[in-house]
Amino acid sequence: MSTLFLDCTTGVSGDMLLASLAHVLEQVRPVASGANFLRQELERLGLDGFELRHSRQLVAGISCFRMEVFQTAKQPLRHLADLTRMLAESRVPGPVREQSLHVLQTLAHAEATVHDIPVDTVHFHEIGAVDTVVDVVGVSVLMAALAPTRILCSAVDLGSGFVDIAHGRMPVPPPACAELSKGMAVFGSDAAIERATPTGLALLKGMNPEFSTLPPGIVEGVGYGCGTRSSDASPSFVRAFMIMELDHTAVMTERAAGDEYAK
Repeated sequence: MSTLFLDCTTGVSGDMLLASLAHVLEQVRPVASGANFLRQELERLGLDGFELRHSRQLVAGISCFRMEVFQTAKQPLRHLADLTRMLAESRVPGPVREQSLHVLQTLAHAEATVHDIPVDTVHFHEIGAVDTVVDVVGVSVLMAALAPTRILCSAVDLGSGFVDIAHGRMPVPPPACAELSKGMAVFGSDAAIERATPTGLALLKGMNPEFSTLPPGIVEGVGYGCGTRSSDASPSFVRAFMIMELDHTAVMTERAAGDEYAK
């Protein structure tokens, strides 16, 4: 059984997930570069005016993938309906398109809930920003390429303290993150920053993972993905483990047989 385990014990964001999955992809699938594969697939989106850059960054001495989206042309403010139309008109494969739309709708529903407004009236920077679109579609592309049969995730560090958002100074987790964290295993650390972003939480929610610890098995690859908030003073990255899980029953049977022989 091919299992993806996401270690989010130091937080999660869209760019951290994107980078960690691109990193592990090139370790376990026949692609020379996870970043180049991602760029090629994102061309199907038909979205102009951005550039996806890949680099390595040391975070507390650990080499991590970094994926950054740079706008090369002015982008319009996009609403959920605009993004739905963009995906419908794109050449993105059906399953990737559906998963991406599901995540974007999850983001919109969270905002609509916390502000008590209809979903179709939601218009906010986070969902319209080109980097959010790239993160959401990119992660969906990479998940389709990895095709794990099982998805596990650690408890997610939400952070602590306060954060300044468009609606003022809010406690961590801010309202949208608190709404998105429903049904998820989370904790608050003593890192006085926001560790989990709405996009990161919505992407995790869309994967519908089991919340667990690292399972027994053979590790085939480990991807490290950092983001804009990662630093030596406050290390934060997502680790993506691709694991070939062992048949626990078979292992226990062999162990019991060995114990019996030893007698």
